[in-house]
Amino acid sequence: MKTVDLLIMNGIVVTMEGTGCGIIPDGAVAIQGNDIVAVGPTADVLKEYDGHRVFNAKNKVVMPGLIDCHAHSCDAIARGTAQDISGWMYKGIWPVLSCSDVEGKKIGSMVHLAESVLGGTTTICDMVYDSDTIVENHVQLGVRGFVSEMIHSMPPDVYKADENAPIEHDASIGNRRFQTGRKMVEQYNGYDNGRITCMLGPQAINMCSLELMDEIYGYARKNNVGITIHVSQGDRENVQIERRFHKRAIPLLDEKGYLGPDVLCVHLTCATPEEIATVVKSGSPMVLCSTSLAIIGGEIPPASEFLAAGGLVALGTDQAPGNNRNNMFSEMKMSALLNKCKHKQGTFFPAWQVLRMATVDAARALRKEKEIGSLRPGKKADVIIVDMQYPALTPILLSPIRNIIPNLVYSANGSEVETVIINGKVVVDDHQLTTIDLKQTIADANAAAQRFCGRLEHFDGLDQLPLAKWTREGLY
Repeated sequence: MKTVDLLIMNGIVVTMEGTGCGIIPDGAVAIQGNDIVAVGPTADVLKEYDGHRVFNAKNKVVMPGLIDCHAHSCDAIARGTAQDISGWMYKGIWPVLSCSDVEGKKIGSMVHLAESVLGGTTTICDMVYDSDTIVENHVQLGVRGFVSEMIHSMPPDVYKADENAPIEHDASIGNRRFQTGRKMVEQYNGYDNGRITCMLGPQAINMCSLELMDEIYGYARKNNVGITIHVSQGDRENVQIERRFHKRAIPLLDEKGYLGPDVLCVHLTCATPEEIATVVKSGSPMVLCSTSLAIIGGEIPPASEFLAAGGLVALGTDQAPGNNRNNMFSEMKMSALLNKCKHKQGTFFPAWQVLRMATVDAARALRKEKEIGSLRPGKKADVIIVDMQYPALTPILLSPIRNIIPNLVYSANGSEVETVIINGKVVVDDHQLTTIDLKQTIADANAAAQRFCGRLEHFDGLDQLPLAKWTREGLY
């Protein structure tokens, strides 16, 4: 008998192995150090292992931690400040965030990450400004972070420009952000037994000069660093690129060699069928942020078309000023419902498929499928326990019809997650974060928000912000 650090037994184990969800109705998971050492029926695992700490998961689901493949945690200081408007980027988020500072971004980021982890997300692909500072939140909280500097060469007041006119790039801004990204890579890539992975994030091809894009991609590929980039995220992107280069964004990305398996393509909202085929052929995965795109512009990106073309789709939450929530249970449900409505067919995006998009397929998109995304001996111990003893998850049916996966996707909201284990460490224990003082973090965020509001009061474009107008009128 071997004694392991953590032993979870008697649970409904959703391994995400194989082509479906790989359910073991009465299963156990043994964890030693950072790794899973055994997964199987409880009776079999208990013949070989006991644990220093044992979790009895009866009437609970044991599953891989959820993977959020696209987030902007630094924007959370502005949660809920750019909703219900048109021209979200130029008339909402950009002018509002121009009043934020590094301190506010960092504390807002920690709130975002805490929300995600408490809801069962163990891996976050976080595209942020000031990444050399924000990455410290991932380190402290204990999340598995894929952190990238969001690099652009746009002037600070770009929101004042015509959104369809080509952006006038400022090389000094792009160079500064690129330098920040390199600093983060050199200091943190591979930190804590690989828990922190650093990437680079050119914001979009219309927001960077081609000279800067070449530098970013050259550095990333020389150092085996992944890329995450917004692609065809709005009509304005294609209009700007067409006016400058006489072709649309995706053909230009393809021509310049800016696509490939090492490149996460986020949104693809305005991609044509031919452009979808181009991205799929390149090997780039697509990241679908359903709730954010629905709130921002009432749009449903072509994820089903991407899948039909043979591509790989993962899910992301995006950012709090466009989504309001950073919760992968919510994202799975919205992705399924919106695509069923789009195609007027209930068979689109079944629950098992969107759960794969949030676990094992997301791991493939991050090129980490050998380490995370499913429960298998040898993989990293990123495991969550979901209590099914809630009205919305009752009853538990295991045979001859099993309702576990539909209820996880369509009924759970994340509050049912009672335990979160990341890299073998218990980060959420009985619904409580073990790595930070959450009450103090929230208090600090609200104090930073007051300072943020003080700067907004003196913002010279305040009268042009729809939510400021609606606040004065009492609608908000």
